[in-house]
Amino acid sequence: MAKDTTLEVKQLIQRGFDHHEHGRVHDALSDWETALKLDGRNVQAKRLAEFARQRAAEIESGQHMPASRRDTLESPIPQFLAALTERKSDKVSIPTEGEAKAGKGGADPAAPTDSWHGGSAGASEGRVESPSRSDIATAADTLEDLPVHAEDVRASATELLGECRTALGENRAGPAALAAELALQLAERAPPPGVDDVVEPSHALFERAFRAFMGNPHGCPIRAIPTETLSDHGLDERAAFLMSRMDGMTSMADLIDSSGLRRFDAVRVLAALRRAKAIDVLPPLP
Repeated sequence: MAKDTTLEVKQLIQRGFDHHEHGRVHDALSDWETALKLDGRNVQAKRLAEFARQRAAEIESGQHMPASRRDTLESPIPQFLAALTERKSDKVSIPTEGEAKAGKGGADPAAPTDSWHGGSAGASEGRVESPSRSDIATAADTLEDLPVHAEDVRASATELLGECRTALGENRAGPAALAAELALQLAERAPPPGVDDVVEPSHALFERAFRAFMGNPHGCPIRAIPTETLSDHGLDERAAFLMSRMDGMTSMADLIDSSGLRRFDAVRVLAALRRAKAIDVLPPLP
């Protein structure tokens, strides 16, 4: 193949990525199909074109709705903290799936069916009345700003661990990963004496939850939002770094292994990116 053609194919693939990140699926499909016409043996162009055709069909049939809200690493915290300050019952837990749909204005993405680890049975699931939309909108986003007692924070951390175990045991990857994320953020924001002694020993459990939510480790992600908007979604430079390496050819397992990040941190960030609908995942390479 001529050098100029090789360069043009690369440029078309990269331009397609830019279209896809900005929600222009049909434009991305056009560029990737053009790249494939120029180089019919290009595996990357073929995979991307197949993905875009399927996604365009899903959008046209109403099977896929582009992300229109924040559903990120940070978004569950205000709702959880609003419940924590009230503690109207003996249990304070993450919202149930039905409450999450009502409170967030839409359903969470379906939990992936392929996971790296199975879950174990755990404690029974606690529930709390979901705060109203106005409560969520005005809720403080740090524990330091709230009139909470140390024993309440500790009890909530313990309850979230039970929620995570129970959800994993019931193959509910999404709620399990969310409970794990909430427990970690609770530990990061808790006032003295903190709850690290409760949360840190459970990192292996949390990693199983994050991996289950990520799905097949051999799936190959691509960016679904522009990296420059990550901070608006509560995601940091670790997410930007991982996204910069996504090309539809590199698996999530390889991204984790080559990232230079702690394995736990890389898995946690990838789970957050899936929750935020910041990435799409192509099937594993043959």
